[in-house]
Amino acid sequence: MNKIHVKLFDCLELGDDVPTVVMGVINLSPESFYKNSVLTTPEDLKNAINTMIQNGAKILDVGARSTAPWSEKITVKEEIARIIPALEITCEQVPKNIIISVDTQYKEVAQKAHEIVSSHEKKMILNDVSCFKTDPDLMNFILKTEIPAIIMASKKDPGDLLKMKDIIAEFKKTLKQLKNKGHDTNKIILDPGIGHWVEKKIYTCDLKIINELLRLKRLHKPILVAISRKSFIGEILQLPDPRDRLNGTLSATAIAVYNGAHIIRTHDVNSQLFEIIKVAEELRRQK
Repeated sequence: MNKIHVKLFDCLELGDDVPTVVMGVINLSPESFYKNSVLTTPEDLKNAINTMIQNGAKILDVGARSTAPWSEKITVKEEIARIIPALEITCEQVPKNIIISVDTQYKEVAQKAHEIVSSHEKKMILNDVSCFKTDPDLMNFILKTEIPAIIMASKKDPGDLLKMKDIIAEFKKTLKQLKNKGHDTNKIILDPGIGHWVEKKIYTCDLKIINELLRLKRLHKPILVAISRKSFIGEILQLPDPRDRLNGTLSATAIAVYNGAHIIRTHDVNSQLFEIIKVAEELRRQK
């Protein structure tokens, strides 16, 4: 199997033979499942940004809408009202070698975010957990702007695919669609969609996806894994409160990196995380 190596920007390389990239979560959604991660004031936001960058994050994922299926829904207008002021602060705080990821399923949000990020001469990635299903026009946005995008495996609703064979099949369809429309699919990052996104997606589905990550490499795209403090860890450890799931998160992260993840999306950017990543990378190299 060919090794994966992609240079998205001068300051961002992803692949099998480069260090795993850490993406820090900038959470602006009070509806979030992990309340301790929610940033409610500009000062909190600035402190989180500075800490994550100092601790080694290369990407900051800014999101203003909880994607948990049971969360209270907000309007696109409310999402914009939350995310635009935060993006202004983020752009002012981050150096040019830090990538800003915008976590949204809507073209209107992405467009306004892109205007802000571009005006500050910073670099942006789109992170769409619906794989262009919530707002199909979002695909036209990335075709027009040619920005890189993270797409999460989804058939009708975010994260509704349970098995790796179905995840791969849906990714193939989306990648073919993008290619046929003229998009450079080397700018696409794949997220298999770990988490309790739909009722029928029980925790063993997540375990199988993590165990089978290597199968995703046949699509020759970088792989992002978002497992931070998620419910499958709570199920295994009988820990209903996400605040108690750090050790389980680190354990699952090590296995995900060993199995081929190139980006780890996390609430906790710290030395513990980088140590477990480094050991997992070395074990993977010695396979």
